[in-house]
Amino acid sequence: MLIGLAPIIWMVTTVIFLSVIFKGTKEIGGWSFWELLLLTGIQEIIYLASWTTFLGNLINFIYSVDSGKFDLTLLRPVNHRFFVSFGALDITSILSIVNSVVLVSLSLANLKFSFSPDRILLFLFGLIIAYLVIYLLSFILASFSLFWIKGENFIRWLMETLDFDRYPAEIYSDWFKVFLLTFLPILFLGYVPTGILLGKLPGYFIFFGILIVAWLYIVSTLIWKKGLKNYQSASI
Repeated sequence: MLIGLAPIIWMVTTVIFLSVIFKGTKEIGGWSFWELLLLTGIQEIIYLASWTTFLGNLINFIYSVDSGKFDLTLLRPVNHRFFVSFGALDITSILSIVNSVVLVSLSLANLKFSFSPDRILLFLFGLIIAYLVIYLLSFILASFSLFWIKGENFIRWLMETLDFDRYPAEIYSDWFKVFLLTFLPILFLGYVPTGILLGKLPGYFIFFGILIVAWLYIVSTLIWKKGLKNYQSASI
């Protein structure tokens, strides 16, 4: 019962929280209440889609490394990276995704802007980039468990930093904004696709996002291969 109510409680508290913030102002960083609510909903959809498809798997992978059960995975005639990332689906977050879609729909219904085909297409590309960015960041941090124990702390740290993406990047200093777009590119999860959809960001951010994804993929591949060489089998 409580599990079913949790997504509804989250949605209600999110609306109340933002309502309180906007009680004394019309905009935050140039973003209105409904625009910020849209940002929150889109970021939550990306996060929940990630949890449904790979975050739980990566956490299980970390535990398997700590316990030595990762040996069994290495014996499987499969692509080990793909298996530890997408070996199972977690459908428990489906209701939460539905609630987030409701939040996005409610926001769009209260916003007035033109839905040009090119902007919608760029937005969809932005969602794909957002998913790839959070996957690659999570995979890199999960791969650290091949070098150090208690690797789940890295994943928890990443989840905490995602809160920076729940607010317009305009409220941050220039250097911190650049940091969150390059070295720790979590602003691509919600801020960039939402900003493109609303016409607040130029379309070239998609090209920049593709470069970020390519860079993260190279880094993740190098760390993964190095980690497998470093991994000490529990059978040794």
